[in-house]
Amino acid sequence: MCGIVAIHSADGGLDGSELAAPMAELRPRGPDGEGTWVSPAGRAALGHTRLAVIAPAAGHQPVAGPHGAVQLVANGEFYGYREIRRELESAGCRFRTGSDSEIALHLYLRDGGERALERLRGEFAFVLWDERHDTLFASRDRFGVKPLYYTERGGRLYVASEIKALLACGAPTRWDTAAFAAHLQLGLPTDRTLFTGIRQLPPGCSLTADVNGVRIAPYWDLDYPPGDELATGSLRPEEHLAAVREQFEEAVRLRTVADVPLACHLSGGIDSTAVAACAAHHTGPGGITAFTVRFDDPAYDESPVARRTAAALGIAHREVPSERARFADHLRDVVRAGEMVQENAHGIARHLHSAHIKKEGFTAVLAGEGGDELFLGYPQFRKDLALSLSGEARARAARGYARLDGVLPAYLRGLLGTLGFLPTWIVDRHLTVVQPLTALLRPEFAAELAAADAAAPLLADGAARIDGRAPVHQAAYLFAKSRLPGYLLAAERLDAAQAVEVRMPFFDHHLFDVVRHTPLAWYDRDGAGKYPLRAALHDRLPREVAEGAKRGFFAPPVVDDDSMLAALREHTDDAALRDNPFFEPHAVRTLLDRLADAPPGRRATGENLLQLVAGTVALAEEFGLTTAQGEGKPR
Repeated sequence: MCGIVAIHSADGGLDGSELAAPMAELRPRGPDGEGTWVSPAGRAALGHTRLAVIAPAAGHQPVAGPHGAVQLVANGEFYGYREIRRELESAGCRFRTGSDSEIALHLYLRDGGERALERLRGEFAFVLWDERHDTLFASRDRFGVKPLYYTERGGRLYVASEIKALLACGAPTRWDTAAFAAHLQLGLPTDRTLFTGIRQLPPGCSLTADVNGVRIAPYWDLDYPPGDELATGSLRPEEHLAAVREQFEEAVRLRTVADVPLACHLSGGIDSTAVAACAAHHTGPGGITAFTVRFDDPAYDESPVARRTAAALGIAHREVPSERARFADHLRDVVRAGEMVQENAHGIARHLHSAHIKKEGFTAVLAGEGGDELFLGYPQFRKDLALSLSGEARARAARGYARLDGVLPAYLRGLLGTLGFLPTWIVDRHLTVVQPLTALLRPEFAAELAAADAAAPLLADGAARIDGRAPVHQAAYLFAKSRLPGYLLAAERLDAAQAVEVRMPFFDHHLFDVVRHTPLAWYDRDGAGKYPLRAALHDRLPREVAEGAKRGFFAPPVVDDDSMLAALREHTDDAALRDNPFFEPHAVRTLLDRLADAPPGRRATGENLLQLVAGTVALAEEFGLTTAQGEGKPR
């Protein structure tokens, strides 16, 4: 986990002073050291703030290639770097640091950018400046775990790990209302942000900037096999499960390599338990410490199960108390760190969890995110899995869809027309977010939302990866290309604000390449879901977890707490909403009054709605966001 910033000016004129403001914003990500470099002709400037995880005393950046002609700044981790380093050294490459990051530079010099990316495994974002060709080359990891943003302004290209750093470079602070509409429907587009003119480099893509301008190119994408290739008889179960286990164990083992103490998240569910169990096996006694959020609401608290799991695995265990009444104190901090709106209290809990882990002296943390995406464990995916496995179920669904003709909004009609079904997660989002939120919207934005179609570009761009796939894989692909990256980015920034690096073994492309071939009938083979994971790791998992029902990490609804409801009322009063382009003040007040009149325990339907309202208000106040033309409000 580090912070990177790069500036490219084709006309020259850079002297390095331009890096001071953005690097100040990135310092929380990298408190252990800083470095800058400016090209002799002033056409490129690179800055780096370092979080020391690998080779703390010998990993300074920017890293220079031979004769200084190529310079690198990188964020994240390249796993398996030791083997690649030995290979490169045997070919004559001379390394200047002990950092894993330097392999990206030497692979680029030897193989070129696109071929170098094929060898890189991990969660990363990096920028290279090639003085020989006056070219800037940047890339982001395959699943989008690490962020990379860019903007063009005054003939210059600015690239950075966080939006705050680009704002410090003078980027305007204006709402991208179309991006927010897409966020409500499916998720923030992977090439957009909520800030007009500030874009993301999509996951699995590279960026090249030279005299011909800026070009974005994909180098990897999820690719599920066509549905007719997933017949049960095409694989032997024991061989496939052995391959799943081998790749998962390897993904975890590689992520335990660190020169700092190692921790892990541990809930009561199978995903975090699988990671913790394998990490404990590979690190040995005392090699890893588990941290669990302890909520003050027993309905959401998984700490008793996690406590028993840690004891069964023989690992140290610490609990992080999380009191819902304190959440209001951290709303603004979470919005500033995350640079996007939150829809539940999960973000606040994550922020406090990472702060506690850092306070306890840990920097590198393993986590179980990705298990539900990889092994189709979400309840919504399991419904689509049933549809994939049953012709009768598809026929029933088709009859139901026929009755909806003329009722569905445009984006759902487009999905239905292309796929022949509606992914359950998208239907759920429409019913729990888009539909109820409409009553709170200003007329202008309500019209924009009704006319929006966030699905159309996904269906067009992903046609080759969608056509002929099973419904559940189509649903999973669309989720990975819309909703998932935004969730990962929000979590990454909350961890980064505490100088904590979180590693996610499930988001490993070698593991995905094995799991994607799993016959669909095996995922729910015993009715409990995620059968391939549980069967592959049967001897690693405590019985209570292996046989338990699915557990998702959810924070208690803040609207059930009167003090939090009062705090949300303060955050969304008339003055705060006066310039908000999305929400109508009177409608929001009416919702607040209705929730206040309801007893705790019966307010949960308002949670997402109020979090969205409060999030846009806090984001506007924190960053000076406006819809007006110009530079936006002063920060």
